[in-house]
Amino acid sequence: MSLELKIKKKLQEFTLSAEITSQDDLTALLGASGSGKSMLLKCIAGIETPDEGYIRLNGRTLFDSQKKINLKPQKRKVGILFQNYALFPNFTVRQNIASGLKKKSNQRTNQLLQQFELENIANQYGEELSGGQQQRVALARLLASEPEILLLDEPFSALDTFLKDKVELEMKNFINNYQGDVFIVTHNRNEAYRLCEKLIILHQGETLEQGDLKRIFAKPKYLATSKLTGCKNFSAIEKISDYQLRALDWGIELTTNEKISIDISYIGIRSHYFQTGQVGEQNTFEVTVIDQTESPFEIQKYCQTEYSDEIIWWEYEKNQKAAENFSVYLKISPKNIQLLKN
Repeated sequence: MSLELKIKKKLQEFTLSAEITSQDDLTALLGASGSGKSMLLKCIAGIETPDEGYIRLNGRTLFDSQKKINLKPQKRKVGILFQNYALFPNFTVRQNIASGLKKKSNQRTNQLLQQFELENIANQYGEELSGGQQQRVALARLLASEPEILLLDEPFSALDTFLKDKVELEMKNFINNYQGDVFIVTHNRNEAYRLCEKLIILHQGETLEQGDLKRIFAKPKYLATSKLTGCKNFSAIEKISDYQLRALDWGIELTTNEKISIDISYIGIRSHYFQTGQVGEQNTFEVTVIDQTESPFEIQKYCQTEYSDEIIWWEYEKNQKAAENFSVYLKISPKNIQLLKN
């Protein structure tokens, strides 16, 4: 199973320009709201038409602007799940699932009811179901159509926190057993990390980075990618030598693990990578703690150096010992400094 696409579509604020190759992958499309994620799925499904380019699924051409090919959505064998699940309100669970079948089959409908544990609610209507039940019905209906690819558009956004965790686990088991490519649109980096193997970063319509998810989280190449994957501390830099820089926003000098290339203009440091240090240790600098907040399991401190008013975010678990002093020395390992292009 494979997907190849290279498309452009002019939108109101920017041009969506995407180039993707996928082979039986679980891929997260991560980006800020309005970055073009949902539009990309709609182009693959045939709901929207790109201005130029091509889309190929398992060797079949779904769209090609030069060859004047543009298959209707019903002929693409693409399954798309929207945020609200789009169940037919006047259909029962059984009828909703059966509506996805190309040929009516009670046997296949019963198989899907059993697979998704929906037998006990088969005769209930959509409005009578919980959010998790609605999602399972929508997924069963998708599978009934025998899609060669699944496109899931923010599938957990309509669920409350408690239900979301349960449904996410069910979704993970489902997509791990699905034979084919799965694309999940999200702006939640934790969802992406837990569910997917590959990652595509969309920024204002551009495919900024794509590849192994854990590699991109660990070593993002761009400032926008680092922000989207949860980093909070950024500074413009001035290069001192191949492995030394000045963080201009904090007024401190740091040593890096990687060579600083000419196109690096920022650094990023994740807030939980800071540790307390001692005077004279490498990459150790004094900060003043100006405020702090607590979550059930973590403490977040807001710090400043004597050279700048810019906030440095420092987070650590409550069971981790940390100085409660007003003034603290923070240390960052050279390997944990992200070198970023703008």
